[in-house]
Amino acid sequence: MLFGRSGALSLEQYVQSYAARLDTYQKLHEHGEKLVLLALRKLAQDYPDVIRQHGARCKYDMTEVLRYIALSVLRDDESFFKEHMMVWLDTILLAYKRNSHCGVAYRHLQDAIAANFSAPDANLIRPYLDLIIYSLQSHV
Repeated sequence: MLFGRSGALSLEQYVQSYAARLDTYQKLHEHGEKLVLLALRKLAQDYPDVIRQHGARCKYDMTEVLRYIALSVLRDDESFFKEHMMVWLDTILLAYKRNSHCGVAYRHLQDAIAANFSAPDANLIRPYLDLIIYSLQSHV
């Protein structure tokens, strides 16, 4: 959402930040699957049984989450992410009752992003992953 002087993002700021948001979107689109695999490999070190039983589903879910994060970063729209991803993700994870394991997986994903992306890119992505991790912790 764009607002005037109330302290929220102005149209000018939105336009000026577009190139950075587009760059982050493209990097997530190009490298998302590799980042998910890095996170799942780390998770497998601590929870090999979880990966054996649910690895394919974890990979699918995390890849979808990154796709929605990328779109939300591009749109600069956290509400879009909450409305289109968080409700679905919350439902899926509660059904599988793997919130603590998933929380670890998303922290590993956040670490993989921090290690492989520039700080400005990681800073655009971090709020979305923080939201997921917080949500997962609230159900443990």
